[in-house]
Amino acid sequence: MKQISFVVPCYNSANYMRHCIDSLLIGGDDVEIIIIDDGSVDDTPRIADEYAKKYPNIVKVHHQKNGGHGEGINQGLKIAKGRYFKVIDSDDWADLKSYKTLLKKIKKIDADVIIMNYRYTHPDASLDSTINFSNVFPQDKEVTWKDTKHFRVTQFLSLHSMMYKKTVLDASHIALPKHTFYEDNLFIYLPLINTKTIYYMDMDFYKYFIGRDDQSVQEPQLIKRSAQQVLIAELVCKAYDLDEVKKTDKKLYKIMRRECSLLVALGVVFSRLSETDDGEKQYKDMWDTIKNDNPKLFKYLRYHSTLASWASLPGKVGRAIVIGGYRGAHFLVKFN
Repeated sequence: MKQISFVVPCYNSANYMRHCIDSLLIGGDDVEIIIIDDGSVDDTPRIADEYAKKYPNIVKVHHQKNGGHGEGINQGLKIAKGRYFKVIDSDDWADLKSYKTLLKKIKKIDADVIIMNYRYTHPDASLDSTINFSNVFPQDKEVTWKDTKHFRVTQFLSLHSMMYKKTVLDASHIALPKHTFYEDNLFIYLPLINTKTIYYMDMDFYKYFIGRDDQSVQEPQLIKRSAQQVLIAELVCKAYDLDEVKKTDKKLYKIMRRECSLLVALGVVFSRLSETDDGEKQYKDMWDTIKNDNPKLFKYLRYHSTLASWASLPGKVGRAIVIGGYRGAHFLVKFN
């Protein structure tokens, strides 16, 4: 059985996808690399088929009509046969040293999720930074959520840091929306309720490239696609009754509630970046939707000094403070 299924969603990725795929090939027969060609109109389909022909025991290719990143993950989930499932975006790559360490250890790991650090990688290497979780999770042993400590304000669970067991994902019945950006947040959130054990490895496995103008994390794209972030926040907030989670695992409840706060805050900030009345209406409508879908969660997020409530400071002055805070955080962390 393959240990890891790597899914690489590709849309017009011909200029950089080789670097990503080459970084994964050292896994040999312990891994499968599933390249999802999402209706590309450049050389992506040809390159993908070239790898499948050259490495038939490792590389699989799925060609589909354009459905977006989320539909690529959906199809990858249907195809994957590995014990663990990891999404690697086509402009990112795996760190060689960390990858070799993971391959040595993974056959002895049986946790529901493996968590590793990730590194923001820029064309100017002096801007690089790592999101590290050594203060949150005990290292190199299987633990539960109750064993975790506090996250810093810059630390959140993400697609780049997490690798779920495939059975956990199957039990979560994930169906991500098509043609929607930021859906990776939904992909990470939905399986949390089925995740009982965690294994943390303190190494920078995932190299997250920041530098392309058309990336979804660049500010012009955040403004353009803000309604999609709002949709994801709404879907996350209505996914579960967190009071039921609280009855069985208070620590997981707090972590899931914190994830909700982050995603709502992002929905608010992205909406307000446009500095328009439409942007203000968009985030206020989001609050109304959350209130209708999940009144208890709404009350906490809106009125208890969370990131989401801070992001919603009223008026033009409040908006200016929020946008300034976001851009200041960007300057310090260099996350896009």
